[in-house]
Amino acid sequence: MIQTPTLSAEQLKEMLNNVILSDACTPNNRKIAEYILVHYKSIAFMTASEIAEQVGVSQPAVTRFVTNSLGFQGFSHFLKVVQDIIRNEVTGVERYHISGKTKSNIELLIGQEIDNLNKLMEYTSEEKLIRAAERIASHKTIFIIGFRTGAPLASYFSFFLRKIHPDIRVCTSGGSEAYDMLHHLDRETTLVLPFIFPRYPREMIEVIQYMKQEKFQYLSVTDSYTLQVEGICDCEIVTPIVITAFTTLFDSYTSSFCILNILLDMIGRVQLDQTRDMLGSIEEMYQKNRVFYRK
Repeated sequence: MIQTPTLSAEQLKEMLNNVILSDACTPNNRKIAEYILVHYKSIAFMTASEIAEQVGVSQPAVTRFVTNSLGFQGFSHFLKVVQDIIRNEVTGVERYHISGKTKSNIELLIGQEIDNLNKLMEYTSEEKLIRAAERIASHKTIFIIGFRTGAPLASYFSFFLRKIHPDIRVCTSGGSEAYDMLHHLDRETTLVLPFIFPRYPREMIEVIQYMKQEKFQYLSVTDSYTLQVEGICDCEIVTPIVITAFTTLFDSYTSSFCILNILLDMIGRVQLDQTRDMLGSIEEMYQKNRVFYRK
């Protein structure tokens, strides 16, 4: 597994300022660094050639700058890190203006989704997911929390996990309810699964801080290692959401649902007898109460 390094905006700005203030900095590199420092939000959607045109240097000069002066593996690697930084900063209005610059192209957008799925193994591994599945299966109570963009994922995961795990609690409403529910749970036998996705809700971060303070065991599900870099929480299950110049108005969670489905399958296989018995019992109840339509 290769984890794509994550930087905070402050760390990126510090790197750029160090280049600008360096005695060894060339005039071209100083111009590139100053442009990125001021326009780091907009460059996340630009090519190296477009940046070069704005700065007044050659395209190879931009590529050399991000690799030699900033230490990235290449321009695409640099762009990915910048996109991770701004994902939690870009507003809905900014997304509208960005997406409005390009014509919707269904083939391109589907290709982008396929590319995101192909990159999933850069963020996780089979061994890591198996360990997560074993942790979930071994705890008596699972408490799933997700607000705003994390709420649909939390609801989806809890809906299916409830079919193979005997004690699932879920909170997607925010406010003080999460604290009420956490207060009554046993710290030793409960595993908390916070689902936190951009733009990271402040109330969710506060719940995580409370959860850590109260010594709850947790396994976070998020989109990047940003929160880990910021010291907010460990990021165990990462499902990337990639922003590109051809982005839609809203983020796609295809890769998140993919990983969650794989994780559910792995959890069910940890205790196969229990999974079989629970699924059989649920199916009997469905038939008895005529839950599903049949001719």
